[in-house]
Amino acid sequence: MKGIIYGVIGAAIAYLVIHVYRTAGPEDVFLRMSVSILAGLYIGLMFITYALPLISDAVARLLYSDPGGEPEIEDPMHDGRALMAQGDYAGALKEFRKVTETDTENRMPWIEMAKIQLTQMEDPDGAVAILKEGLESHEWRVNDAAYFMFRMAEIHLKEREDKDSAVNILRQVIELFPETRHSANATHQLRELGAL
Repeated sequence: MKGIIYGVIGAAIAYLVIHVYRTAGPEDVFLRMSVSILAGLYIGLMFITYALPLISDAVARLLYSDPGGEPEIEDPMHDGRALMAQGDYAGALKEFRKVTETDTENRMPWIEMAKIQLTQMEDPDGAVAILKEGLESHEWRVNDAAYFMFRMAEIHLKEREDKDSAVNILRQVIELFPETRHSANATHQLRELGAL
């Protein structure tokens, strides 16, 4: 639709330029110059809108592509990150949710969704809910499960000012992962909170 509108505007400007140059007399220099500037601005806009992105993509592929001809590894989170960068947080959440369904071993989409909920939507309860859902959605490796739990404890403590919930989660870490560095970290945090 946008292309059709630009095409109609371009055709109208082209008609205007042709009409002015055919009908204007030698004394209408200002009119010819104005129409020429208008056409130049439109051509510049089209160049910036369509041609420049194509050129920059081609240069980026040339500079950053693998010289051995190896295909680039596609980042499954690319679309979500792009939407997040554009400020479309609801769209980014949907894209990250799709990644959780196709790449179940990857904790990062869960982390990104929680980050959006917390920092962009200012919803710490939503962030904790996403992390909890992520933790319960899969049998995670110890490091990943502990990460989810520590992040939930941090949000409870710093964002929700809910020390009791944070302490309960840290105690769960000690119980679930005894004699690991995660247990030691949780014990240290509990001491700092005065809960041991």
